[in-house]
Amino acid sequence: MSNIKTSEKSTLKPCRVLIVDDDTLVLESFERLFLESPEEFRIEKTSDSREALKLIQGNRYDIIITDLVMPEIDGIQVLQKAKEIQPDTQVILITAYSSYNSAVDAMYFGASDYITKPINLSELKSRIQRAISKRKSIVEKDNKIQEMEELYYTVIHDLKSMLVAVKAFAGMLYKDHFDKLKDEEGKFLLTRLNTNITNMEAIIEKLLEYSRVGKLKEEWYNIDTDELVHDIADNFSIILKENGIDLIIESPLPAVYFYESGLRSIFSNLIENAVKYSRRDVESYIKIGTVAPREDYPVRYHIFYIEDNGIGIDPKSFQHIFEFFHRGEKIAHERGYGIGLALVKKILQSANCTITVESRANEKTIFRFALPVALK
Repeated sequence: MSNIKTSEKSTLKPCRVLIVDDDTLVLESFERLFLESPEEFRIEKTSDSREALKLIQGNRYDIIITDLVMPEIDGIQVLQKAKEIQPDTQVILITAYSSYNSAVDAMYFGASDYITKPINLSELKSRIQRAISKRKSIVEKDNKIQEMEELYYTVIHDLKSMLVAVKAFAGMLYKDHFDKLKDEEGKFLLTRLNTNITNMEAIIEKLLEYSRVGKLKEEWYNIDTDELVHDIADNFSIILKENGIDLIIESPLPAVYFYESGLRSIFSNLIENAVKYSRRDVESYIKIGTVAPREDYPVRYHIFYIEDNGIGIDPKSFQHIFEFFHRGEKIAHERGYGIGLALVKKILQSANCTITVESRANEKTIFRFALPVALK
């Protein structure tokens, strides 16, 4: 039975809005503004930021308007929770001029817009209308994407079913007839058949994993990244030794708030990519650690990096390396399927996180990616 959750296509139901501000007068004025609009809204409001997190946890909102500076929990945390639950939620931040830079930075974390105090009502109406228009576009786009993803998953799942049957038949041939074959060419072909089936099976598993990202309801919790990465490193110990690669982990790595299968996939695929493009004419290494964010940046994410001194990447290829089935122009000594980096990017994007790459041909490569800090 499939673990993929099926759902009906998105429809333009009444826009559901949550307003969060510790000033009750602001809440009331915003509510009146929505009620006067010709659009149909379902309005909920709270002056308690902790209550806001509970509401976001249990409901889906199309638009959230939240003050940036509030006691106990600030607008950035509200934004993070909203994007975790529903990445397409349009979040508008209210900020005073004194916290303007923080509002601009919040755009990086997924805020749709911001408005400064004192609030100009006509400007606020304009920004709300912009959020509504963006929501409508997202619904239409999501419908098309959903149709394609359903077709994609069905095709891949059917391919896997057929491959299971082919693998069983090929295994029977190998077991019952390999020793009976008189010519070496026949034995070679039968061996290659089984090898190619194994490779195809690996590709299909990667494709299925890719199709599941964002579809399953994953449990998010604080994860000891240091322990997890060392566990992953143990799984790579044999292949690292065979290829003469030193794996350097700058312990202790900070804990993050994520889901385990996604986090394992991110680190495993990036390490596997580094192994695949390693060199044998140098003392190869893979280094994992963190870098400090900018001093003026809200400390809501840890910036991890994975560095290697492999064959490098031509900057002209940066826009393609995260695409499906893209492979480097030359591979040192390992085969790959061109799916790993696409999977990493999709996992991070689905969690509203980013990834960048820095490299040049025949020089070191550094992947940097953001992961949410552990909740306190």
